[in-house]
Amino acid sequence: MNNDSRQTDGVSVHSGFPNPAADKTLANLDLHQLLVQRPASTFLFRIAGNHWHEIGIFDGDIAVIDRALSPHANDIVAWWNETHGEFELSHFKTVPEGGEVFGVVTATVHQFVRGRAQEGNGATGSASPHQTNTQNHKR
Repeated sequence: MNNDSRQTDGVSVHSGFPNPAADKTLANLDLHQLLVQRPASTFLFRIAGNHWHEIGIFDGDIAVIDRALSPHANDIVAWWNETHGEFELSHFKTVPEGGEVFGVVTATVHQFVRGRAQEGNGATGSASPHQTNTQNHKR
């Protein structure tokens, strides 16, 4: 059988047996490269609470925060709430006066399955984030 590939009205049509060597032409998907534009100024925070669930940010998600970006009014930012002694997320325009903005949330990562033992090696629990110039920050 031949491996025929054609485009019809914006839809790719593939027929025949795929060439095994075609896998070698695909680029690797690197989440660090996709989500971290400036490693020296990027931090990962674990979200606690469901205050942002209406826009798709849930308890346990990971927020990618870039300190090098200047926030705009509708950007979601992480800021230090001195009264509560913790970081909070808010739209920049709603950060209270005197609130110290830490950085701009550029992305979030939502895991559908957490803490499941990995097949084959018996590992359980959660892993620490990879820390090549990207760090967890806690005050």
